[in-house]
Amino acid sequence: MKLARHAARLFSQGALAFLTCALALELAVRSVGLPAPERLAGEARLVLAEDGSILGGHLSPDAKWRFTTEPGTVDPTYLDMLIAYEDRNFRSHKGVDAAAALRAGGQAIRHGRIVSGASTLTMQLVRLQDPRARGLQAKVLETLRAVKLERHLGKDEILRAYLTAAPFGGNIEGVRAASLIYLGKEPSELSLAEAALLVALPQAPETRRPDRAAETARAARDRVLANLAARGVIDKREAERAAAKQVAIHGNALPRHAFHMGNRQQAKSTGGPIETLLDARLQAKTEQIAAQALRGRDPGVNIAIMVIRNEDGAVVGYVGSGAPGSRARDGYVDLARAVRSPGSALKPFIYAMAFEQLIVHPDTIVADQPIDIAGYRPDNADGVFSGDISMRQALILSKNTVPVMLLDEVGIPAFLSRFRTVGKPLQLGASDAEAGLAVALGGVGVSPEQLTWFYSAFANEGELKELRLAPQDRRRTLGNLFSPAAANAVADILADVPPPAGRARLAAQDGTRRVAFKTGTSYGFRDAWAVGFDKLHTVGVWIGRPDGAPHLGAYGVSAAAPVMMQVFDALPVPKKGAAAGRKPLGALASPRALPERLRRFGAAPAYQTREPLEILYPREGAQIAAQRDQGETFSLPLKVAGGRPPYRWTVLGEELAPEPTGEQWAAISGRGQIDIAVTDADGKVDKTTFWFD
Repeated sequence: MKLARHAARLFSQGALAFLTCALALELAVRSVGLPAPERLAGEARLVLAEDGSILGGHLSPDAKWRFTTEPGTVDPTYLDMLIAYEDRNFRSHKGVDAAAALRAGGQAIRHGRIVSGASTLTMQLVRLQDPRARGLQAKVLETLRAVKLERHLGKDEILRAYLTAAPFGGNIEGVRAASLIYLGKEPSELSLAEAALLVALPQAPETRRPDRAAETARAARDRVLANLAARGVIDKREAERAAAKQVAIHGNALPRHAFHMGNRQQAKSTGGPIETLLDARLQAKTEQIAAQALRGRDPGVNIAIMVIRNEDGAVVGYVGSGAPGSRARDGYVDLARAVRSPGSALKPFIYAMAFEQLIVHPDTIVADQPIDIAGYRPDNADGVFSGDISMRQALILSKNTVPVMLLDEVGIPAFLSRFRTVGKPLQLGASDAEAGLAVALGGVGVSPEQLTWFYSAFANEGELKELRLAPQDRRRTLGNLFSPAAANAVADILADVPPPAGRARLAAQDGTRRVAFKTGTSYGFRDAWAVGFDKLHTVGVWIGRPDGAPHLGAYGVSAAAPVMMQVFDALPVPKKGAAAGRKPLGALASPRALPERLRRFGAAPAYQTREPLEILYPREGAQIAAQRDQGETFSLPLKVAGGRPPYRWTVLGEELAPEPTGEQWAAISGRGQIDIAVTDADGKVDKTTFWFD
C-alpha cells in the first residue's frame, strides 16, 4: 500500500515537474523575439535580355549576391539530398529535432568530441538571420526562436528562406547565387555531383570555397555522396560515378554585360529582375566590338554604341562605355546619354526638311563655292570647293556650304522646333531665336542615343517611334519627323555613301544596297560619329573623350564608321536594302526634267573649280576576279572624279542611266576584256579598259 502511494506521489511530482517545464518552455518560446527578416530582405538583381537569358547582375543593398529562391525552382534531387543530409526529420519536427539532439549528445559523450550536429534547417535559418557568438546561451536562444519560427512559417516558407540565405563563401548567399556564380547554371539544372557539392558548402563556406579550395570542396562533396549512398538516399553506383566527375568551377560565371543599361533600368524599379529588350547575343558581340575599337587608342578615349530595332523602337544593343571599369576612360559614365556635338551627322535632317518643303530636289544643282551669310563663312572640311554639284552629291560628299545655305532658307527656329515637337529637343547654349547657322555643322548638343533614335525615322519613312527599353514600355508612334517622301529621298542618297576604306558595301538578300549612313566629326576632333540604318535596325557609334578634350586625327569616317559596319555584320541581313522597295518618292522622284525653280539653288558658280574628269575605278589595265556561277551577273562599282555631273557611263557599248553622283553600279555578266567610258555634262570623256574574270 505504501509502495503504491509512493509511486503515485512520484508520478504526481513528475507530472507536475513536466508540466512546469513545459509551461516554462512555452513561456520562454513566447517571450523570445523572432530575428528581424529585414536583414535578408534585400536581394541582388539580375539583368535579363529580351529572351529571358541573364546579361549581368547588381548586388543587393548589403553588397551580397543573394536571390530569392523558391523550392520549386531548384532541382528536386538537391532538395532531397539537402534535407536528408542536414535535417532528415525536417518535415515532421517543430523546429527542434529531439531525436537528433539525443543522438548527437550520445555520440559526443562516447567519442569525447562532436561527431554530428543537431541543428535543424530552422535553427540554421535563425542563426543566419541573427548571427551570434557560439555558446550555451546563444544555442538556447536559437532553439527557442526556431520553435517560435515554426509556428509562424510553414515548412516551404522556411525552406525558401534557407535556400535564399544559406552561405556559400564570400558574399555569395543562397543556392541560386552559388549555382549561377560557381557553376554557370540555374539550380534547376544540377547534376548529382553538382548537387552534392552545393549541399556540402554551407557547412564550412569559407574553407570549402570551390574557386579557392577545390580539393577541400571535392572531398566534402564526396563525403556527402558516400553518406547518402550508405543510407540509401541515392543510388550507390550513381554516387560513385558522381564522385569520379570533376565539376567545372568558375571564379564568377555570372555574365557581365549591359552594365549601363542595368544601372539605368535599376533606378526605375525596386526588386525583381531588371528586364530589358536587349538581344543577348548582339549585346555581347557589340561590347566585344567596342572593346576592340579602343585598343591602341589614347587611354582617355571611350566609345558608345546604340542599336535600335526599327519596327518597334526597341533598344536591342546598348554600350555606354567600351571599358566600364576603367577610371582613365571614365568607364562608369554612361556615354550613350552624354550630350556632344554631332558635327556633320545632323546634315541629313536639314536636307530632309528642304526636300519636304520642295525648296530643293535631290537633283537640284547648287554651286559649292565660298559663301558669306551675315558674316558666317563656312569652309569645307577638305578645303576644296567643287563648283556645280547636285544636292545628292553635296550630301554624299558632306559639303559644308550647301547645308548652311539650306538651313538659312528653311529657318533655324523652324528646324529646331521640329525635334521639339516630334522627338526631343536638341540642346543649345541659347534660345532657338538666338541660335546661328553653325547648327548645320554641329553647333548644337545631342546624345548618341538621341541621334541614333532620330536616324531611325529615316528607316521608318519619316515616322519616329518612342524608344523602348523594357518589355513593359508600350509601342507608340510620336508622329512624322519628316514626310515619307523626304525621308525616303534622304535614305536613298545615304545608301550611296561609299563604305569606309577597306570594307565592301553591305548588300541585302536581294543584292540591293543595305546600309545607308552618315558620318560626322565635331570641331577640334572632339567627337567622331557614324550613324546608319537598314530595313531592320539603326546603329549609332560615338568615339571621343568623356572629358571633351580633342581626340586628334579621329574622323567619323575612319574611326566610327568601321565600328558601325562591324555591328551591322553582327545583325540579321534584311531582304531588301535601306533604299530598295520603298514607297514612291512622289515629287522627289528623279524626273526627266526638273521644273525651272528646282533646277538650281542659289547663285551660279563665280569661277570654275572643276577638276579634270578621271575614272578612279576600275583603273586602266586592272585585273578583277569575282566568284560567280556561269552566266551570273556581278554588280561592279564604277567611280569617277572631277568633271561636272550628271555622268553617263557606257559599259560594253551599252549606255547606263545618268547618274548625278560620282559612283555608279554596273551589272556585268561577261568575262574577259571590258571597255568602259564616262561622259560628263560638258561632254568631256574618259575611258578605261580592264580584264574581268
